[in-house]
Amino acid sequence: MYATLHRNENPTLRFILRAIGCLIVLATCLRVWIGPFPILPSAYGQIPDAGLQRKLILEEAIRTNQLLTEVKTLLAERTLNVRIQGADNPPDSVKPRG
Repeated sequence: MYATLHRNENPTLRFILRAIGCLIVLATCLRVWIGPFPILPSAYGQIPDAGLQRKLILEEAIRTNQLLTEVKTLLAERTLNVRIQGADNPPDSVKPRG
């Protein structure tokens, strides 16, 4: 019965089915060869620039040295009034109720 069904099929239908099969095989081979297309865009990490990092660290060290020089100059040239207060004493504005 199967052989009789194949003989009676329309040649145009067989051609269309074979064409669809060939397109599926071709699309599968193309997909394997090219690779998958991402649905979402990929996130790429930034390549670290060691030279730029060193430059930024050096600039920060220079800025820190400038600030320390200013503090040293301030301490050397001026008189500072220092008030020492215990950490367990409440400030003058806040008095405990009791």
